[in-house]
Amino acid sequence: MIGYTSIAQVNSEESHRATNYSKQVIEEHPLVSRAQWDVLFPHRFGSKLVGDIYVIDPKDDFYSYDAFIEAIKRMKNIRVMFERRCGTNAYRITRTDKTTGASLLLRTHVDFDAPRNLEKEIIIDNVDYASFLEEGTLETRKRELAAFFANISHETTGGWDTAPGGRFSWGLHFNEEKTDAPYVAANDPHYPATPGQSYKGRGPIQLSYNFNYGAASHIIFGDKQILLDNPGKVLEDSALAFETAIWFWMTPQYPKPSAHTVMADTWVPNELDIEKNRVPGLGMTVNIINGGIECGHGGASEKGQVADRIGYYERFTGIYNIGTDMDGVNDLSDCGCKDMTKYSGNSGGDFTAEPCAQKPAITFVSPTNNQLILQNTFAAVAVKIEVDQKNSVLKTLTTTIGTETFNGTTFSWTPTGYGSHVMTSSATFENGKTATTTNKVIIWDGTNLDCNEIPEWINVRIYKDKDNYVRYNNAIYRNKWYAPNGSTPGVDGVWELVKECTGTPSSAPTVNWEKPTNGQIIEATTLPTLTLAATATDSDGTVQSFSFKHNNTVITATKTGDQYTADFTPAAFETITISAIATDNDNNTTENKITFTVQENTGQNTAPSISGVLPANSSTIEQLQLASVPLKALVNDNVSVSSVVFMVNDTAVAAIQSPSGEYTANWMPTSFGQVTFKIIATDGEGLSSESNTTFTVKKKTTGGTCGDVATWEAKIYPSSGQLVNYEGKVYKNKWYAESTDTPGINDVWDYVKDCNGGASEDYCGSQLWAATKAYNGNDKVYYSKKIYQAKHWTKGSIPNTSNEWTFVSDCVPISSITTKVYPTVISDQINISVNSKKSTILKIVLYDYSGKKVQTLVNKNILEGNTVFTEDLSSLKKGLYIYKIYIDGKVITEKLIKN
Repeated sequence: MIGYTSIAQVNSEESHRATNYSKQVIEEHPLVSRAQWDVLFPHRFGSKLVGDIYVIDPKDDFYSYDAFIEAIKRMKNIRVMFERRCGTNAYRITRTDKTTGASLLLRTHVDFDAPRNLEKEIIIDNVDYASFLEEGTLETRKRELAAFFANISHETTGGWDTAPGGRFSWGLHFNEEKTDAPYVAANDPHYPATPGQSYKGRGPIQLSYNFNYGAASHIIFGDKQILLDNPGKVLEDSALAFETAIWFWMTPQYPKPSAHTVMADTWVPNELDIEKNRVPGLGMTVNIINGGIECGHGGASEKGQVADRIGYYERFTGIYNIGTDMDGVNDLSDCGCKDMTKYSGNSGGDFTAEPCAQKPAITFVSPTNNQLILQNTFAAVAVKIEVDQKNSVLKTLTTTIGTETFNGTTFSWTPTGYGSHVMTSSATFENGKTATTTNKVIIWDGTNLDCNEIPEWINVRIYKDKDNYVRYNNAIYRNKWYAPNGSTPGVDGVWELVKECTGTPSSAPTVNWEKPTNGQIIEATTLPTLTLAATATDSDGTVQSFSFKHNNTVITATKTGDQYTADFTPAAFETITISAIATDNDNNTTENKITFTVQENTGQNTAPSISGVLPANSSTIEQLQLASVPLKALVNDNVSVSSVVFMVNDTAVAAIQSPSGEYTANWMPTSFGQVTFKIIATDGEGLSSESNTTFTVKKKTTGGTCGDVATWEAKIYPSSGQLVNYEGKVYKNKWYAESTDTPGINDVWDYVKDCNGGASEDYCGSQLWAATKAYNGNDKVYYSKKIYQAKHWTKGSIPNTSNEWTFVSDCVPISSITTKVYPTVISDQINISVNSKKSTILKIVLYDYSGKKVQTLVNKNILEGNTVFTEDLSSLKKGLYIYKIYIDGKVITEKLIKN
């Protein structure tokens, strides 16, 4: 796990005290409602058996819906910049409070500025914790939520094979680990344990060990000590408990990505990840969370822990009516991790697998950076340089010390004066790459030692070798042997006083950037030549040297007064970090870094695109009485969207934007009739586009063959057991139903009967059993010419062989439509056979495995009876494909392999 060092507290502890959230939370989350929460976690902590049912007293409801919503609300205020040295997990971490705009450095890893890492590129990962469940399509966000719920359910499960409601309805049942074990990682340099505290598993993710409590506390509060000193606080504030789970889910742990980027499908595996079978999906989140124990064993089946996570995931994806896999298919191919290599540090090459770590590098082996060398008379110093050529061959290597230049990886240098000397080494390689590094040594006569030449003592650094000289409290010390982190000069015996520093230590230069500015976005049609400009001053001396630095390249600056300028042309459109470095006459150095982005402007700005408009054009909405109508549209632009206006019957309706570009509103009609719906979208450069649709709000008439059963509307049905009629049939919802859950298509709706009392196209009034579908107790299904009834929640159990089903009656079905596509492994052509009881429209669309549409195979009316189509696919590339059959309001998804 990564860790963080506190500088100051940003969020006050007051804002995290236990709260009655129900008085504060007004709006429900768009992905999970309050009613649905009870379906997802019916046996959560605090539930008790009363009679034959489990109930939860609100005062005992630790994992309440309101606590979850409050946690999301709090975390939305946090943005963190993770700066990491390429090929390492050495981080520098800065936390920003989005409400106040205040940014504070939380922690700099002891190895971040270690000599061996100083020349390594800095990789920046900006994590906005508000993006939890907010990236990607609606289905992607539902899948992330299902994976998050599955993992925290496994960590807190109370289920067993014969548990009431099924094994996988017992998530969030425990809120702490039942143990007295302290879970202390001794000698952690950044998050040392507070004596007497236990860091056992607590909360939804079962946060464990001092380094995790400290790291979570650092990000959540801005102060590591809050949870290090009081880990039990996680149980005092249930929203905080959920915050620790969101923190873990959202935070990268190089070389592991965050679980969020995996499920939001924004993580891109590198070549080594692909070789090690690390692919996006539930299985990868398991590898991140507990892969060292649960993944990579290569057995015939998944370990029990992983199978448990998958079981919960299947239940949740079933409730949300989405596929288990990232491509939307429901075959669990992305869910396990037995064949996925677990992470093992750099012993498996994981740290250096990223592309930036493949660049050649040079390192001074001896003397080391800031080494002090005692010489009564000047003598030769052996210099040794190590070259990491990576995938190239070294051409030249030159080192400059003062006015002298040396060639090669080893040479002797004789100093000509006491004090500090800077060695600058530059290498060129046959593939055109270059590398540069610097090394400072101090030559000492044993008497006259300038205190400003000696580096400051770093409390989190381990001084492994003896004879390191450091400056602390205006004195110079030398370590006599190995000095662990935290051993203080002047206090611990490992440090020997060398000399007191007289006078007031001189101050370092002040460096201020003028341009570019930090965070600036620069747009250009071609890579521009930028002017770098900064000022450098010194209050008690003079600025002796100044330079700009990008990655490993020093950029020479031109001085005009206190201003320094240089030209810089980026190598690509990307996010760039550049340092301005000034050194004064007392050898004090100041470095000021900025990060900005150069992005491509194609010069072809287009107006925003408007899609996914609801209600659909020419649609009819039936209402018994006038009720709110949900409005929706997806708006995207190649630059930025500045405004979106909804106009209903020429009157503006306020729309709410989500991070994914979806705009929603609710409109209340004042009368039945035709409605005009106009959407006007404008981008950041003033271009606009319009969408114009019409729909009808129609008075629903009761009676007739469906009696008083209301017609289904595209709205939310929050409670189970509501009857609706749709296309001549009556349906009943088993649980919370989204506005997009259509009866006859989505399995939240159970068929009840035909409106005319007939048996319908279904099976003796029941639904056809499906192995991938979840069923609740008392659900009836058709299987093998018989009707069965579920005893309790079940999925995948075969009715005629499992004791989870009870036989009800025999049944001879009436099948209206059957389809067959063969073969499923093809070379040049595919045959499609459709047997339909009635005339209907058939559409078959082929997609590649990433979900991109390849072509439409069939789109035509078919007549009653059997129809066969043959399609030529000889031009199709080899690989795995998905085809979807759209027929009679249903969608059937299958896989296809092209050889």
